[in-house]
Amino acid sequence: MQPLPPNPFRYGAIDIHPEVINRVVDRSRLRDVLSGAGGRLLIHGRRRMGKTTLCKAVVEELKAEGVAVMMVDFSTATQLADLSNALLQKITAASGKGWQDYLSDLMRALSLQLETEADPLTGAIKVRLKPIARTAPIDEQRETFIGILDRANELAKQQGRHFALVVDEFQELARFEDEATLWNLRAAIQHHTHMSYVFTGSRVHLINLLMASDRAFYKMFSAINFEPVPLTEMRAWLAGKFEASGVLQLDGLDALLKLAEGCTVDRLRLAAMSYPLAAASGELTQPMVDRAYQAVIEEDKAFFQSDWQQFTQHQQNILRAMAEGETKLGSARVRQRFSLPASGSVSNTLKALLERGVLYGTESAPGYAYDNPYFKEWVHQRNQLDLGLS
Repeated sequence: MQPLPPNPFRYGAIDIHPEVINRVVDRSRLRDVLSGAGGRLLIHGRRRMGKTTLCKAVVEELKAEGVAVMMVDFSTATQLADLSNALLQKITAASGKGWQDYLSDLMRALSLQLETEADPLTGAIKVRLKPIARTAPIDEQRETFIGILDRANELAKQQGRHFALVVDEFQELARFEDEATLWNLRAAIQHHTHMSYVFTGSRVHLINLLMASDRAFYKMFSAINFEPVPLTEMRAWLAGKFEASGVLQLDGLDALLKLAEGCTVDRLRLAAMSYPLAAASGELTQPMVDRAYQAVIEEDKAFFQSDWQQFTQHQQNILRAMAEGETKLGSARVRQRFSLPASGSVSNTLKALLERGVLYGTESAPGYAYDNPYFKEWVHQRNQLDLGLS
């Protein structure tokens, strides 16, 4: 028996040169902003849509073309100094032979305490703030954060070029609850004529706060609302991958797309789980997709159970109702069936679940939907066991 070809569907980890599914217009806009000085772009949308993949692909393209472009992830920062460290390391690497001048300028302007080490594999110099910077007063951390960007702009000016910066999950700036940092950052960016900025974010409620009319980033950026890849385009792309790997009968593909819903990673994950079942016979059937769907849920069951235990009783009951397709959560029938609280409490609970990323906002009632289709099905299955629902 011949071994199966490699699974053509990858998700989760992002390759050095990731494959982007279509996104032709978005890719062009992103390239334009990063290729010239002074551009400012916000890319926002739900998690697992492919924002980071697109940015990574374009960043690698532009690096190969000689553009000084860098990508920084803010998602894991605890202190403002952590953001400064992330910026410092990326800007130093992008500065090329000018990195020593950049650091000298920083130390003169900001009196920074820095430490360096050589990468044992590449020999490249890594620069970071000394640990004491994380305990400095917020005013000092803010000055360092803005100063690193100011001096990068000055270095680019001296070198006669521009730096392009992609900040992934930029909405984490809001976690520091320091409005002065946001306003200072706005002022700095407006004066950075030798830098371009792209901010990406997936926690939509935080982004809306940062962009509100009374907040620092109001009308600061042009924007791309990162919507799902259109169904026809996604179907054609998946079909091409299956067919190139020897799966020619695709009767189950529409069922796959329906079950996985709109997020790119969710679609790729179900395709990846379905492929080994289909490859042996050369056809993808709906029963195969159903088996793969259950396998994904089984794979994530421990995570779902852990999350479930963190929810309040009200949150659990609302999630139970939504897993059964209920939209009128304030009606007497639904409240009685799922032990829901009064309408005001329902509204507050929905907002709390939105802020946790369990739900996302929609235009149709009740105004929210499950972010993860596999979690929704897991809750539905728990309802059958816990509540005796059919």
